[in-house]
Amino acid sequence: KGERLDMKVREEEFAIAFYIGKDFEKSYQRAGLEKGLGRVINEAFNGRTSVEAFEEGGVVRLVVVEKTALGRFVRYERVRAIEYRPPDPEKAPERAYWFEGQGKGGYVDEKGRKPSAQGWRSPCPGAPVTSHFNPTRLHPVLKKVMPHNGTDFGAPAGTPVYAAFRGEVSWVGMRGASGNLVLIEHPGGVQTGYAHLSRFAPSLKVGDKVGTRQLVGYVGSTGRSTGPHLHFSAKRDGKFFDALELKLDAITLLPVGDRATFMGQKQSLDQALESIPLPEPPAPEPEPQPEPDQADPDGAESPEPAEGADEGADERSDEGPDEGDEGSSDDGGDEADQGESDEGRDEPKPSSGSEDLGSDLSGPDLSGDFE
Repeated sequence: KGERLDMKVREEEFAIAFYIGKDFEKSYQRAGLEKGLGRVINEAFNGRTSVEAFEEGGVVRLVVVEKTALGRFVRYERVRAIEYRPPDPEKAPERAYWFEGQGKGGYVDEKGRKPSAQGWRSPCPGAPVTSHFNPTRLHPVLKKVMPHNGTDFGAPAGTPVYAAFRGEVSWVGMRGASGNLVLIEHPGGVQTGYAHLSRFAPSLKVGDKVGTRQLVGYVGSTGRSTGPHLHFSAKRDGKFFDALELKLDAITLLPVGDRATFMGQKQSLDQALESIPLPEPPAPEPEPQPEPDQADPDGAESPEPAEGADEGADERSDEGPDEGDEGSSDDGGDEADQGESDEGRDEPKPSSGSEDLGSDLSGPDLSGDFE
């Protein structure tokens, strides 16, 4: 007869703070936390911001619940309360709380608000809008009116990009000036486009059903782009419209019967957060010192290295372009150029800016201008 084993699965709650360095994961691991914390932090902020948008020099204070089995860490179950303090004192801290009211538990902000469960979500949480939809835009390079048929979000290369709403993938691949592009068909005749991606979500392909806030790729600068950003576009029945009309991240309030209960819990959680001491910045790591030359005991000079040994080792480089750095030309012409040649212009030009210089985000019909 088999013996039932007591796995001693437990949930334990604790409070901690950590300073944000250049690498977010290393920052919290330095404080003694386990991998996987970033996931629950992103869930807690629910699209209002994300760990990818956290700035170096900021501070995180949180009350978190971890699950253990036989005394060993399994995963972080949820965040009870969290505060992100940007390095700029002029910017207000952001907080989020876990609350279980009359319905299912979930995360809310300081005013008891949460994103609408049926609403559209920002494809790049926490990223600012750097360029708006503008059908009469004067092209910054070509100096002629060329519509900007999307909304640009500024974010570092590698920042995750998510589906704004549930739908079906209709395009995954390189597309002219758009670079690496994902197109998704949504209910109601709406299509969204995600352009200039550095790479796609693993195994993403045409025909896949995706959910709201499902990973589709990562911010990049492929195609015709002056710097890393996401060009997010929207079409309805084949015609472009301002994607911000989708009311991204629309919010709902807690039911009236839950609000007093939430405010009482919030007061207790705020006290817990404020009692966590703010951490000091970690000491800078010492730079490695060059080893002193070892003198030959006989006074003889060290022999020269054999001819050709490691010669040119410091000059090795990737001869091929980085993934997505060189846009491929559309055989049928580039929509963004309105019939002009696409030759030699899909390769991104180095620049500190992040404005689109033209993108092809429409369907197979090449008569329109996606940018």
